[in-house]
Parts: sequence; C-alpha cells; structure tokens
Amino acid sequence: MTVPRWIPVLAAALFVAAALTLGLLWSRGALRHPSEDARGAGAPVACAPLNPTGPPPAECPQARPPTPRAP
Repeated sequence: MTVPRWIPVLAAALFVAAALTLGLLWSRGALRHPSEDARGAGAPVACAPLNPTGPPPAECPQARPPTPRAP
C-alpha cells in the first residue's frame, strides 16, 4: 500500500500552522498561567510605604479617600 503524496504535505502544513498559532498566542500573552498574572500579585512596589505604619504615598489608589456613593 502506498501513501498518497498529499498526506505528508498536509501533515507538514498542519504542523507549521500549529507552530505559528502557538507562537502568535505566546507572543500576545494568551498562554500565560494565572499565577503569572500581575493583577493577583498585590499592590505595586511603588505603592508600598517605606514605613509600614505610615500612610501610603499620595499617588497610590489606597491613599485617595473613598468617594460617597449615590443611593
């Protein structure tokens, strides 16, 4: 039994397409693990007060007073 010539060509084309897709997803950050996500890491270092008992710097979101909500 002989293998038609188009089967290895199709397999190679699918391999290249999968490699390109994975490369594109990886370059855009879509393949990151949730533990690598910066949102779950807490406050940025710039917002950490030098003195833990002191207030945070004024540019931090935690330093702004809360705004009243409308009922």
